[in-house]
Order: sequence, then structure tokens, then C-alpha cells
Amino acid sequence: MKKVFLVWAREVKLSEFLGKSLDAKIIVSYRKKWNGFNIPVALRYIIQAIDSWKRLRKIRPNIIFVQNPPIFAVLVAYFYTRFNDASYIIDTHTAGFLDKKWMFFHWLHKFLAKRALLNTVHNFKNEEYLKRWGIRNSYVLQFYNPQREEILKENEKLPEFVNKKLSGQLGMKIFMVNRFAGDDAWREVIETAKLMPEALFFITGDYTKLKTIEAPRNVVFTGYINHRKFIKLMDKCDVVLALTKRQDTVLWSIREIMALNKPFVTTGSEAIRHYFKDVALFSDMKSQDLKEKISLAWSSRFEIKGKIENFLLQDKKRWDKDMQFITNVTKA
Repeated sequence: MKKVFLVWAREVKLSEFLGKSLDAKIIVSYRKKWNGFNIPVALRYIIQAIDSWKRLRKIRPNIIFVQNPPIFAVLVAYFYTRFNDASYIIDTHTAGFLDKKWMFFHWLHKFLAKRALLNTVHNFKNEEYLKRWGIRNSYVLQFYNPQREEILKENEKLPEFVNKKLSGQLGMKIFMVNRFAGDDAWREVIETAKLMPEALFFITGDYTKLKTIEAPRNVVFTGYINHRKFIKLMDKCDVVLALTKRQDTVLWSIREIMALNKPFVTTGSEAIRHYFKDVALFSDMKSQDLKEKISLAWSSRFEIKGKIENFLLQDKKRWDKDMQFITNVTKA
């Protein structure tokens, strides 16, 4: 049985891990630029659809896993299965339910979900959407937890200015997972840094798209760094912040944090608490509370690391069970 995993996105880490576990070939159809210029979104989707169709026709898979959003990638998989002996499985990320631009296409998502072999979602709050739509073939598939050696390349070199900051700081080093997106709490973290002058805060993401940004001397803006450097810097720090203002979201970065066995502070949302109540410290993201939780994460680091190790042992069993379930569905 031939299986593929179709992705229309630049970031494919989650699908790579899932595809590898399911023995599915990754097909990445992503075209953002042509001769250095951004391609208009509508034209980009047309180009990606044609590319996907050609590659599916060449491979002729029996099962197509497809990452959603964008929902139009699923539409290509649907049409392919209409004319070929194949089925598709939709792996919908939280953005597919919550982002405004994709909420507009919920009618299409609903249509395609009802005709899918299976619909996987990343947390129980996302599954509530499918249940309200009358979708019965849904399954909560939490993220895969990678191994340390899968994500950390020891010989990766960090930017020189980052290395200088790391070597010149004696106090606690705090790493913030950040993109400067609307749901990131970077402003709150900067306010927290003002309360902790003895600590050094590394905040990732492309800060140049902001008009103005003011921060104390103990905040280092790394700019955009590739994933390997991102993980390397995270590993060099003492406490990690994984925060989001978007409800019903379970952050992939938490899985990377646990792979590195780092004490971490995250958002106290219902979904995140449900899955990580035994290993995380939760914050309301106000500066004083963040300061207290960071300090507690550091003082309790050995206890937290032990909890993470126990969590991962049980989570491996959960993942194996999930993979067996999906394998059985594709064989039915």
C-alpha cells in the first residue's frame, strides 16, 4: 500500500514526524516566490494544486494524508480520490478551526471532512468543532514527541552575537518561543524582563517587521534563526517560555522543550492544562506571575525534569497506540 503526506506549507516538521511513523512519503508543494518576488496567494494555490496533482499521478498512492490548512490542499486530495482507487485522511491543525481566513471556508472543510476516511486533530477542543459539524470519523492525535537527537544538532553554530551574550551572562538564561505573531506574548515577557534584571531573556522571531520596540538591556532579540539554531539556543538556556494568547491551542514547541528536558512555563489554557498538567508550570501571562513561575521552574528544575522523563515514557505508549489505530484504519 502506497501512502503519501501532502503538505502546502513551509513548516513541515509535524507532518515529517507523522509521515515517518506511518511510512508515508512526504510531498511538499509550496511555492511562495518566483524570481525573488512573492507570488499572489490565489496564483500560488493554483501552482501548488497542479504540482500536487502531477506528483500524485506519478506516485499513485492508495492513502493520502493531507495537512490542513490550507483547505485547498485537501480539495486536491478529494478530487484525486474521486478518479482513483484511493482515500484521504485530513490532519487539521488548530489554525484550520480558529484562524479567521480559514473560518470563512468551514463550509468546505465540513464537506471534505464528511468524505474523508479519517479526520485527525491535535487536541480535544479542536475535535469539538468536528462533532458540532456531525463528523463521526474523528480522532485526537496529539503531537509526536521527538527524541533529543532528532532535533538537536550538537555541531550547529549560533550567531556570534548570541554566543557572546551566552558566555558573558552568569545569571539565569530564559528562552522565549516567539514569532511576533498576534497571539504571542512578547510584550508581557519584556515587562517580565524588567522585573528580573539578573536574568537574560532571548526572544526569537523577526522583530524587524515591528515599527517600534523598546526593551531593557537584559533582552536579546535573536531575529529569525533557522530551526537548528533555534533548538540549539533553547538547549543552552535554563528555562523556556511557550506562551500563546490563542485559545484551544496546544503548542508544538512544548514537545521540543520536553525532548530537551527543559523546565518550562506555558499558558494556563484548558487544552494545555489537560495534556501537560503533570510537567508544566502555568501562567496567566502577567509580568509578576511570569516572574514567579520562571523562578519556580528554575528552583524546581530537577523535580520537573524527572516528571518530564516519566511523562515521555507514558507518552511513547500513547503514540504507539495512536499509530496502530491509524494503521488499522488504512488497512480496513
